[in-house]
Amino acid sequence: MAEPEREPRNRKADVKVVIDQQEVRRLLDQENAQLVEVLPHQEYEQEHLPGAINMPLKELTPDAVATLDRARPVIVYCHDFL
Repeated sequence: MAEPEREPRNRKADVKVVIDQQEVRRLLDQENAQLVEVLPHQEYEQEHLPGAINMPLKELTPDAVATLDRARPVIVYCHDFL
C-alpha cells in the first residue's frame, strides 16, 4: 500500500477564506492588509479599488508573489466579482 503524500515541512498550507466587505475594511484598516487585483493590466487600469496592486492571474508566478509582505494579510480579488 502506498503512503499518503505529505506536504513539505517548510511550506505552509494555502489559506483561502471568503470574506465580506466589512472584513475587508477591517483587515485594511486594522491589519494593514495588501489588496491584490488579479484582472489583466488593461482592466485594472480601467477600474480597481483604491490602494490595490495589480497581479494578473496569467502572470502570477512565485517571483510575483514573493514581492508581497508575508507578515501582512493578503486580500486577493477580481473586480468582475464585486
